[in-house]
Amino acid sequence: MSLSAIGEISGFIGGTIGIAQGIPQVRRIRLLGHSDGVALSPWILLAVQFAAWCGFGIKVGSPAIYLTNFLTLVTSTLVVIAIRKKTWSSIAIIAPLGLVAASFTIYGPSPLVDIVMVLFTASRVPQLIRTWLNRHKNRATAVSISALSITLASLVFWMIYALLNNNGLVIFTTSLAATVILATALLEHRIASRSKA
Repeated sequence: MSLSAIGEISGFIGGTIGIAQGIPQVRRIRLLGHSDGVALSPWILLAVQFAAWCGFGIKVGSPAIYLTNFLTLVTSTLVVIAIRKKTWSSIAIIAPLGLVAASFTIYGPSPLVDIVMVLFTASRVPQLIRTWLNRHKNRATAVSISALSITLASLVFWMIYALLNNNGLVIFTTSLAATVILATALLEHRIASRSKA
């Protein structure tokens, strides 16, 4: 078995884990009955980002990328619906943006596509900023630490995929995403610990 094939398997594992990242977040919002502390914009941007990664997967011929990112797009859209409490208008926001992002990724010039993909990775930064602003609160937020942990586990396998396939774009974006997610998870853990004290 070639390193590329092992990388593709690792991508499928990472992608399969990543599909589940939205589920604990939806569950937590439903359980608490509110979405306090959860930033909406990152989830909308993530859904569009996953659509762009679908296009990227199609462009580079990687089923691990396009199949799992499509399913992760679906679970991210469920989080947007849970936050907004509006199904069809949430889909109406994400669907055209996702279609444009995927089309651009497939047909756009590669250097510009790479830049856009890196910028999409910054979609997680608004949640980090919101978490940072909430860091002194004595009440836990609706941000799911389980969802953040699942995302980190997924990113480990995507890093293996990227390294074995020598894909610099995925190495860089995965490193950036992991850094932001880890910082958010640590801050949210601190907020949750303080609320229990």
